[in-house]
Amino acid sequence: MAPTTTTPSTFFDDVSLWLTEIKSNAKILQNLMLKEAVSSVVWSICSCLLRISLGLLVLLAGHRTTVHGGVVEGKEVMDEEEIMHEGGGILGWMKEEVFMIMSVLAGWALCLFPRKVAAGTAPGFVFASTWLLLPMQNTLGTIPNIPTRICEMGLGRLSLQELAVVLPIHFLGAMIGVLITKLLTPGILASHLVEPIIYSEGNPWLVDLMRETIVNAAFTVAILVLPEIMKLNKVPQGLTLLFMWPLYNYSVDAAGTASAFGPDVIYALRCIGSHEEVPLGQSSHMIGPILGGLLGGRIMRLFFPDDHTHTA
Repeated sequence: MAPTTTTPSTFFDDVSLWLTEIKSNAKILQNLMLKEAVSSVVWSICSCLLRISLGLLVLLAGHRTTVHGGVVEGKEVMDEEEIMHEGGGILGWMKEEVFMIMSVLAGWALCLFPRKVAAGTAPGFVFASTWLLLPMQNTLGTIPNIPTRICEMGLGRLSLQELAVVLPIHFLGAMIGVLITKLLTPGILASHLVEPIIYSEGNPWLVDLMRETIVNAAFTVAILVLPEIMKLNKVPQGLTLLFMWPLYNYSVDAAGTASAFGPDVIYALRCIGSHEEVPLGQSSHMIGPILGGLLGGRIMRLFFPDDHTHTA
């Protein structure tokens, strides 16, 4: 029996089909890269603006202690007299009173946030707030958060090859967003904006790693599951933040600082704010969110798997 040979037409058809598939995959990857780049830069800028806003709120809330901070009543009256004398008379006094009222209101507003927000030890509330991430998911179709994207890989929404492209984009996008916001922000605010997230090294490295892994796994599961549950029960999506409250307060180091839920923002602030790399002793806070995303993906695949109609 004569051996079979591939006809030229069949061969060229196979090559053409192969090239078409490559072009299709390249276009999909290009769209993914563009979507991830835009979402990560927008998220970084919005998070920086939120950080500045909360910083101003904390600063304003502390204003009353600088003006009316005397313990003795006579001293307080003397402070007001000094304001009247040195601050432009009645106008200066009225200005300080307005600031005083705004300071009280700012203090009340801070009571609505986790207790660590005012102390600056809840970076995740700023850089992984559901008030930012969920609206961006509804608008851009993706959650710009590294642990969550890794978790989605466990669900099959992203392939390993796509994740290898997504991770560097997120690190670069976070740096671009922080840099843009720094350049557009006045000097005093800019210094607060790029202040690095520094964790205590009082605990053993492995302990901090385990804490980061656990809380990030819980975060990824919560941010993917809770909005769907609330949607089914017709509960406003904005209330998801209330259920995430304990995660934003969970300490991951010896000083009581909570997780940032993103190694990209830790790296970006450290590089742009201090012009240095993240110390090896604090690398647990870079590795932990990645491991947490993997663990979260495993939990999601076992207990909350996607149906076949879900798209990334």
